[in-house]
Amino acid sequence: MKNYFSDTEKNSYIKQSLEKRIGEYHKINHAYAVMDKRNTDNILIVTDLTDDFASTYLENKYQNIDPVVVTGLNRFTPFVWDDNIKLNSHWPMDKVFILKTYSFLCGHTFVLHDNHNNLAMLTLYYDKFLMADIGKIIIKHKNDFQGILLDTHEMLIQIYKQSEEKNATNSVLSTREAEVLYWSSIGKTYAEVAEILHLTVSTVKFHMGNTVRKLGVKNAKHAISLANELNLIPRPGK
Repeated sequence: MKNYFSDTEKNSYIKQSLEKRIGEYHKINHAYAVMDKRNTDNILIVTDLTDDFASTYLENKYQNIDPVVVTGLNRFTPFVWDDNIKLNSHWPMDKVFILKTYSFLCGHTFVLHDNHNNLAMLTLYYDKFLMADIGKIIIKHKNDFQGILLDTHEMLIQIYKQSEEKNATNSVLSTREAEVLYWSSIGKTYAEVAEILHLTVSTVKFHMGNTVRKLGVKNAKHAISLANELNLIPRPGK
């Protein structure tokens, strides 16, 4: 995927939603990660940990040697891990990269493999010695946390899909087609649209016909309905 889930505004919305959902159970450090299984350099991390944690992780491409990620690639069910988890049954986590500064080496990871060949994971972190009660909360509500992962990932896919559809529609329609669609969508008749755009009525109908064909619908009413439903009505000059 071009610019793999790189929209800051969309990701901020995902982060706020995720923090609210998890906060209903307890304040738990967490990370939602999405990685392209075909190209592991494509990865998104949304976390309540410090920005330094995420940037250091991404800059060093730790996803390629992170035992939690490697385990997740081979799992379809949640799993619990601590600092004894190893990469290829040999390298312990603290030998792969340093996490000790964050006062945790324990977590529960929930896994999802989607139909776009992405690995999505929700990892909840805590100190197993000082915060044992957190572990009990996670276990008690494990199905809820798996559901949070499913809902969060579905939200991510949908908001990026809608954006792509909007961009695709705006690029497919000519400027005139976009203008005709806009004025028609706010209730203008073909005659009124023709007067506004200084066109003949037949030319307006011609442009609307092209729009109907490009959007793959039956008529102008359906074109306007589909564009409204997907929030794709292009504004003049946009």
